[in-house]
Amino acid sequence: MPDYFLFLLLLIAALSHALCHSILKYNKNPLGILGITSIFEIIIFTPLVLTVPFPTPYIWILIITSALLHGFYRLLVIFSYNYGDLSFIYPIARGSSSLLLAIISLIYLTDKISLWGFIAIMIVCMGLFLISYSDRLKFNYSAFGLGVLTAIMITTYTLVDGIGVRHSSNPYSFLYWMLLLNGTPALIASFFFKNNGLRIVNKNLVLTGVAFGILAPLAYGLAVWCMQFLPIAYVSSIREISIIFAALIGLILLKEKTASKRIIPSIFVVIGISILYFQI
Repeated sequence: MPDYFLFLLLLIAALSHALCHSILKYNKNPLGILGITSIFEIIIFTPLVLTVPFPTPYIWILIITSALLHGFYRLLVIFSYNYGDLSFIYPIARGSSSLLLAIISLIYLTDKISLWGFIAIMIVCMGLFLISYSDRLKFNYSAFGLGVLTAIMITTYTLVDGIGVRHSSNPYSFLYWMLLLNGTPALIASFFFKNNGLRIVNKNLVLTGVAFGILAPLAYGLAVWCMQFLPIAYVSSIREISIIFAALIGLILLKEKTASKRIIPSIFVVIGISILYFQI
């Protein structure tokens, strides 16, 4: 698979991911959006799972584990954005997960990460943490803690999905079933809240949920697919260019006051990802 093609796919995944989180952060009914998204994903991927071999018991364990982790992650993201800006929590969560994945890949996985590749990942992480830093604002410990907890969830499900797509006899068997089921916990949760979720449905919610349902599989499905050909830590770090997209969205569209301070540190992210490109 050509390197430039994989890199382009990860850029598309990054932009899609930033748009997804922007929608969740500034919508009054994010749980309802996730519920509609899950219904849309079920409609799209149910026919697709019929075109691939049925997963083995081992792969099913990974699929179910992934679905539970993704479900908890999506609910945690909604909760986290009640305590901090998109341009603060998002970089903390993504940067910490990239760092954790790099360390775990070196110690436990067979992925080969070059010295320059590891340096590039560290540069990306440094840029991400600088994006979240502000010397004029009081440090938001609650948002930081939730960002780190989100990072742990991201790290865990990324490893599970990377292992799943690599060990499945047909990568699409794992990918389609994972994308079909990963929204079901949020779908179930969306029925249990009176003032949120799918008990309050309108045309705008449905349209937004469908848009999210298109963006979410692109944001993560493309990344998991690329894990067949690239080290998991590389995929995770390259996709973190979504941080720059998120900062720009926060500045231009969402009018976050602190977003402009986070554009310059994005240069570190670009430098790190540029180095990574030449390592793949």
